[in-house]
Amino acid sequence: MSGTGNRGAADEPRWRRGDQILWTYTNPAHPGLYDQRPVTVIADDEKHLAVWLESGTRMLHHVLADGSGIRTADGPARFGAPRAQGLKRWQGPGIVAVFRPGADYSVWFFVNRASRTTDAEAASSGSPAVPVRRDSFYVNLEEPFTRFDRGILTSDHVLDIVVDADGTYRLKDEDELEFARGAGMFSDDKVARIRAAADSAIDDIRAWVFPFDSDYPDFRPDPDWPMPDLPAEATWDFES
Repeated sequence: MSGTGNRGAADEPRWRRGDQILWTYTNPAHPGLYDQRPVTVIADDEKHLAVWLESGTRMLHHVLADGSGIRTADGPARFGAPRAQGLKRWQGPGIVAVFRPGADYSVWFFVNRASRTTDAEAASSGSPAVPVRRDSFYVNLEEPFTRFDRGILTSDHVLDIVVDADGTYRLKDEDELEFARGAGMFSDDKVARIRAAADSAIDDIRAWVFPFDSDYPDFRPDPDWPMPDLPAEATWDFES
């Protein structure tokens, strides 16, 4: 992993549309392991960085030391038990992820399962294909991102918010946030700051400010974009 840098500062060029970068999460409790997603840049400006994660992309993720899924562990062990490096492919439709400088959350735009219609399904029914709309939003609480020469770095804060197209929202993984506290991953003060960040994100949801009010729900990737891949030096212990 390369060191962090200031790519995107006023005196340096930003990434261009179509550039391939690495969207990387680190975890201080498990140094040397990564959640890493090769993605394609949609936009990069002073207001935000938007990236496209293609369905089927190979990505690194954490697994338990025996290769089992993290969520098979109970309670605080889900965060404190020894881990290893895993490899998997992104399942389901591709997503748009938006990061804002200094923000302690990112927003992921998902296709609602209930509204998916593939071209093949449309053809078999004799109906015209319906353009895909990403009308489900996932607010991921995390450290404000930093840049390095090949992508961005952040650290997940466990607590999330699921938002529907009508602005209805609900907190997700509050139990896991308490498990992380119990495992010593987060202090009481850190948990309080994470919950305060969730409150701030909820204020943005209620106001329906950027990126919720953007055109990203209707985004379609360039068909000529190749699927990004992990760096040649990437290694893993288990593949699923």
